[in-house]
Amino acid sequence: MIEEKNNPLNSNHERRLSTTCRYIDKLLADIEASLNISSSKRAFPHYALDILPAQTRVIEEYIFRIRTQLLRTLDGQYIERRPADIPVSRLLHANLTFIDIAAEELKPEHMRGYGELPRTAAEELNGIAAELQGLVRQLDRYLIQSREKLQDHLDKMKAGGDSKNEMAS
Repeated sequence: MIEEKNNPLNSNHERRLSTTCRYIDKLLADIEASLNISSSKRAFPHYALDILPAQTRVIEEYIFRIRTQLLRTLDGQYIERRPADIPVSRLLHANLTFIDIAAEELKPEHMRGYGELPRTAAEELNGIAAELQGLVRQLDRYLIQSREKLQDHLDKMKAGGDSKNEMAS
């Protein structure tokens, strides 16, 4: 818990400092991701790894030190750190929605502005879009069902815990 506030920053300054620290942390996460590009399964990688393993270790140590300084900065200004509050499942669902929209835009009716499409190409694009959308929707359904099953399990555990407490009374 953060102690009593004892700094000259007003709430706007605090918010800016906190936001900037979070932004720096995000950029550090991007750097970490780029260092792991060789283990990525991306179909279209953006970066070619030209960093040696020894360099990676040094970079990771600096990242750790920068993050430590970010935390020290916020603590020194008595600024609370917001806990993570966005469920990963929401991010996955949103990205799957964007993928579904991108696949939809591969259909011939969305390609008219790029020139006339031969019938065979139009049929092929419809098939490509349908395949992508089908896979995306299957994954989204899986995520929804998994979340529902987990919630059911948690509800049953909670109910079971309450009944045990009632039995002890």
